[in-house]
Amino acid sequence: MQLRQIAKELNIGYTTLLSWGRNPEYVSAVNEALQHLESEATKELQQGYGDAVKKARELLNSQSESIALGAAKLILNTMNHVVERRESAARWAEMSEQMEVLEKRLALIEFMPSAHDVELAQGSIEASSATKRA
Repeated sequence: MQLRQIAKELNIGYTTLLSWGRNPEYVSAVNEALQHLESEATKELQQGYGDAVKKARELLNSQSESIALGAAKLILNTMNHVVERRESAARWAEMSEQMEVLEKRLALIEFMPSAHDVELAQGSIEASSATKRA
């Protein structure tokens, strides 16, 4: 919904709704409520997951080929999704490790003198040595 529609639905002014959105306590409370709703929905889905899998397995033995095929597709698609998520998680972990290595290398490079800095230092040393000899 658009913010104006939300304000109308709540029977408040549009500017009031905007001011709420700038209030850190309000934003925090909304985020907390959304996390709670998501958590509850996830619990509900998890509770029905076992029953859904059992039913799909039963439907594999259906007399109707289209129902059995639909159940088989559902099971295969679900397993493919699980495998893809695991592979994605593994790739993400690998990329995170690579990023850490690169960040450490970058930190070392930032502290290493550049060729220009080395040339300046050598010139300074040579000038100092020449002054001492004179």
